[in-house]
Amino acid sequence: MDKLILSMMNEGKDINEILSMPYHFLIEILREKNQPKETDSLIAAFGG
Repeated sequence: MDKLILSMMNEGKDINEILSMPYHFLIEILREKNQPKETDSLIAAFGG
């Protein structure tokens, strides 16, 4: 969560704007950023 807040601050968001956001909204942003990348095959997913 700290990395998300820091990245939002680096992008120009004010800390007061971030703190006033609903918690659920921040969790959804965090979930979207941490979704696994889609690959074409299982072998490619594990670096083969």
